[in-house]
Amino acid sequence: MTTEKEEKQVFDLREVCCGLVPEILDNLAQAQADVVEVLVRPGIEPEVVSGFGSGGAWDLTFVPSLGHGLARFVRRKNQPAYTPTLDLLDY
Repeated sequence: MTTEKEEKQVFDLREVCCGLVPEILDNLAQAQADVVEVLVRPGIEPEVVSGFGSGGAWDLTFVPSLGHGLARFVRRKNQPAYTPTLDLLDY
């Protein structure tokens, strides 16, 4: 039997101010679980949402929480591999 703790991974990135999106991407690349929760500073939700857009291998939602933001990433099933680029020349 699998418990909820085994089905998801939690990363605490509340202290990360600069380079948050690349740090989240690194954690997602290493994640084994299909559900990953990332703790972030309160109020940073718009920056995270704009950093991930609408594509990729993960669905992103923010869950109400106290004292921090909680970004929940759920792995999309049957999606082709997607590797985002963070090269400034692309923008």
